Amino acid sequence: MIDNNNYLISMGRKNSAGKSTAPVPKTTTNQINSNNNNQIKLLTYNVFIRPPGIKNNANDYKDERLECLVSEKLEPKKNSKIVYGPNRIPNTSYRVDKCKFPYIPFLSPWRTPQYLLGNNSLTNNDNSTSTEEFVSLSKSIIQEFDIICFQELFSAFSYRQRRFIQQAKTQGFLYSAASPLPPYFKSTFLVDGGLVVLSKYPIKETGYLLYTQGVDSDMLASKGVLYTKIQTSPDKMIHLFTTHLQASYAHPEVPGQVATSTTTATANPNIKNDSIRTIQLNQLRDFILSKTFDDQHTIILAGDLNVDGRTSRDNAKDSKTYIEMLDILCNTNKKYTSTLVDNNQLPASFYNNKKVFSVNDLLKQDCQGDHPPTVGDLFTTKQPTTNLPLQVPRETALTNPNDYGCMKRLDYILILNREFDLSSSNGASTSPVNIRLKSDTSSTTSATTAPIHLKDSTKVEPFFIEGFPFTQLSDHYGVSTILLNDRL
Repeated sequence: MIDNNNYLISMGRKNSAGKSTAPVPKTTTNQINSNNNNQIKLLTYNVFIRPPGIKNNANDYKDERLECLVSEKLEPKKNSKIVYGPNRIPNTSYRVDKCKFPYIPFLSPWRTPQYLLGNNSLTNNDNSTSTEEFVSLSKSIIQEFDIICFQELFSAFSYRQRRFIQQAKTQGFLYSAASPLPPYFKSTFLVDGGLVVLSKYPIKETGYLLYTQGVDSDMLASKGVLYTKIQTSPDKMIHLFTTHLQASYAHPEVPGQVATSTTTATANPNIKNDSIRTIQLNQLRDFILSKTFDDQHTIILAGDLNVDGRTSRDNAKDSKTYIEMLDILCNTNKKYTSTLVDNNQLPASFYNNKKVFSVNDLLKQDCQGDHPPTVGDLFTTKQPTTNLPLQVPRETALTNPNDYGCMKRLDYILILNREFDLSSSNGASTSPVNIRLKSDTSSTTSATTAPIHLKDSTKVEPFFIEGFPFTQLSDHYGVSTILLNDRL
């Protein structure tokens, strides 16, 4: 078993200051500036590409979905008129040319798909009924974004992740980082953490912290937090953290049924799962602190946090577990933080319980305080006999039947604002660092920090796809936002 407190991987070479830097191409100022203007489009997406043989239903179409996301040869198109539904879910949908879809061999995890034009069984599967106007994209679907955080893009026992990163590199994502494979002879982990960051901007430093081992099927994955320090302009950096926390698998509802808005369960069937996730959140906060306490660059946490932000299926306001999550992220806990202080990874000033961050939840903020669902969405149709409204699960090919209609919000882009100032005892850079709190307020959100993103740009990305046995590209929706580089 690994000592998780000490399992902190820095990927890449060491620079003269002793910090790790990613092994990336040399970048010039002109290259950074050419990545554009002032807007940076960030996406987080649990893409549901698990290791071979692991699936929710009969087929989860791993290779087909990856091809749709990354292939330029499929000539993807996107509907031109975007309309938002009642749960703030846009109708964003894509089409690809299925006649140009590759033939995917039976042993596809270990072989590269070959393009055999017009010779694919998928051309006979067409669920497209839309009469909307679609416009061509310049390249692939992922090309719409500048920085992407993926969860569940596993590398273990498969070349899928490697192929995907290679294809993305040809489309301008020259920089990438991924969670490492576990040390098989020193642990009971079977697969990696499934985390990948793709960036059109230079990644200057990377790191990975392995969490306390999970429970249920999560115990087989070496889950952790992947850190990348990304240079967005000659004088701008962002600290980007992506993670996939412990899931809660027990469902009091009847499998295969639409979830109810309340539960009569007398006990919490996920108590072990929730306890592990609480530990992981504390480890996550302290890892973020250790990487970011000594500068003022923007801190972003993006990923599948497996905390439902909604009070219930029918109530989109803050849940109790969501409020508890923010409290953990914002306040140090001596039980956990002391380890980093003792190992000289944090100044001693952090030793006692302190409020160190406030949080801006960009999706909630841009949705007027609501939490749109990112898993188990519903749509309304009509009963065939009575013509009355009927709510049914929107996606059933990929989603676990236990999650049909659960309407959970699990995916986040959070801005962490420092609630402390740094100073040394005598002003010298070599002096011990002191932490001065900005405020004694107990609030976990920041109302005074200037926004670093384009107002109302944060949205759910459903990645609906037409013409396939599956209707969207994952069992999760993604979340995207537009960052403003001059405000970072």
